[in-house]
Amino acid sequence: MKKRLPASRVYLKDILEGYYVRSEGDFEPNYLITKDARKVYRVKIVATVIRDPIISDDETYGRFQIDDGTGTIWVMGFRENTKFLKLVKKGDLVQIVGKVAEWRDDKQILVEGVAKVSPNMWILHRFEALRDAVDHARKAKIAFEIYDKYGITAKAKVIAKNKGVSEELLMTIDELYTLMLEQRALEEEFVEEPELEEETPEENPEIERAKQAVLELLREKGKALSHKFIIKKLSSEFSEEVLEEAITRLLADGEIYEPEIGYYEPL
Repeated sequence: MKKRLPASRVYLKDILEGYYVRSEGDFEPNYLITKDARKVYRVKIVATVIRDPIISDDETYGRFQIDDGTGTIWVMGFRENTKFLKLVKKGDLVQIVGKVAEWRDDKQILVEGVAKVSPNMWILHRFEALRDAVDHARKAKIAFEIYDKYGITAKAKVIAKNKGVSEELLMTIDELYTLMLEQRALEEEFVEEPELEEETPEENPEIERAKQAVLELLREKGKALSHKFIIKKLSSEFSEEVLEEAITRLLADGEIYEPEIGYYEPL
C-alpha cells in the first residue's frame, strides 16, 4: 500500500502565491513550491467557511469557499469526497486536509477530510504553521546562500550536508528559481505585446468623484462592504446609476475586488 504524503500546515497566502507543478510521471504526485522554497504535497488549513457548499444534483461534484485571514480559496469535492461538503456551512471554523490543485491558473484545495473546530484550534494552527515556517527559514537561508554561490554542484551538496541542509532543499531552490524565471519571461512577453488602440471613453467628472468616494469609504471602514451599504451610504451625493457605474469601473480597473458576491474590498 502506497504511503500517504504528510500534510503541511500553511496559510492560504502560501498556496495562492506559490508555484503549482504538474508532475510528468503518471504515478508521481503534483505539488506546490512556496516562495520560501517549501515543497508541499498536501496541506492542513484552519479557516472560516465564507460561502455555503454547492453540490451538484448527482452529488459527483461540489465546492465551498474558505478564508483564513491571509486569502480566500475554493475547496473542491469530487465523487465520494462530496460527503465532506455536507458537514459544513457558512460561518463554521473548520480544519481541512487536502491536496493543492490548479484550474485555469486558480489554486484550489481538493478536500480529503474536514472537521469543525474551536477557536483554540485556530490558535494552535497559527502556532504550528509559524513554528514550521521559522524552522524552515533557518535552513532555507543557509541553502539559498550555498545555491547562490555554488549552484547545484558536488561541492554545494557537500557543504549543505555539513551544515545540516538536505540536498532536496537545494533542488527545490533550483526548481523555484526556474519557475520564477519562466513566470517573469511570460510577464515580459505579455507587456511587450503591441496594444491595440482603443477609443478612450469620455471622462465623466461625476463618475470619477463617485469612484473616489467609494474607494474612500472602503478604506475608511477597512473591511468588505456590501453593495447595498455602499449605495445607501453615498445616495445623498450620487444617484444609484452613477454609483453602479463607479463600482463597475473600479472592478474593471482592478482597484477593488469582490471577495464574496455583492461585497467589495480595495486592493
